[in-house]
Amino acid sequence: MSHKIKLNFKNKDKSLEELPNQKISISLSNKINKSDKKITTTITKPNVVINSTKLVTIDQQLHKQFKKNDFSKIDLHGSTVDEAYQKLLKYLTNNFSKKKILHIVITGLGNKSSDGDFFTGKIRKQFPLWLETDAFKKFVKSYSPCKIQHGGLGAFYVKLKSKE
Repeated sequence: MSHKIKLNFKNKDKSLEELPNQKISISLSNKINKSDKKITTTITKPNVVINSTKLVTIDQQLHKQFKKNDFSKIDLHGSTVDEAYQKLLKYLTNNFSKKKILHIVITGLGNKSSDGDFFTGKIRKQFPLWLETDAFKKFVKSYSPCKIQHGGLGAFYVKLKSKE
């Protein structure tokens, strides 16, 4: 037998649609009263965990800001994935404190694999995943793949948050 439960949450601060990465836990328990032989089901209040940092967005129009403004570059070629992560985190942290907002991160495309797949670069594949971690969410506002004049698909535009 299948049961459907519909839950309505009222959150005064933010709607649940705006917060896709929430954790909701619901505890169900059955209690049997032996004297009455009735089953009582209790539902505890769900715990909604709201992440206070905003998600890093992909901004397809970000390249326009790089035409008009100064920007800095970091090249992660020749680094291991762990080294590249540490270099990038240190670089963005330093530039965030200096209020430098626009950056190009060169990851490279990687070598063409034997089965013909492009974009095999380990750093390139990891870069978007890094930006979703809390360490980078503090600093990064948005990113997108670069246009050909700035490195093409082997590089990314990155816009940092303005320091508050």
